[in-house]
Amino acid sequence: MTETFLYFAYGSNLLRQRLTLQNPSAVFKGVGHLKNFRLDFKSPSDPKISRWRGAAATIEPHPEGTVWGVIWRLDAKDKASLDRQEGIYDAINVEVITPDNKTYSNCRTYVMQKAYITDRYDNRPSPHYKDVLVRGAQQNNIPQAYIEFLQNLDDNGYSGNIPVYNQVLDSLKQS
Repeated sequence: MTETFLYFAYGSNLLRQRLTLQNPSAVFKGVGHLKNFRLDFKSPSDPKISRWRGAAATIEPHPEGTVWGVIWRLDAKDKASLDRQEGIYDAINVEVITPDNKTYSNCRTYVMQKAYITDRYDNRPSPHYKDVLVRGAQQNNIPQAYIEFLQNLDDNGYSGNIPVYNQVLDSLKQS
């Protein structure tokens, strides 16, 4: 039997077509949420040269926070690929609670490394990145109130070309 691990996605990997660009073994397991965390966005580099042309999602502890996301099962062989994709993030294990109160106590997720967190740049996501988060939340039936929260996030207004976004859109057209 193939060795697998569970991964909790809350950013662009909410969307199956984004995650499977580099991690083809991903299989939807369910949706769930983290308690005592909140979603935040940080720009680790100048948005003009960043992958998504804006801030990226991260999570941080917050006593009243809730972060919704998707639980994916991946083959262990994809762990290195996922780690590379999440290069400026540290992997941590979290407890994820599903809508029916089932608990997954050993889900891998990622938190942006403190060395990359700065207020030197605009900490708003690009409209493209925000669109991928919203599409992923809708695709996986995350609660409507959280989808509306994502839709209402302030973005940086970037309107240029983003290659990874184009790849995701192409993948959506093919599925």
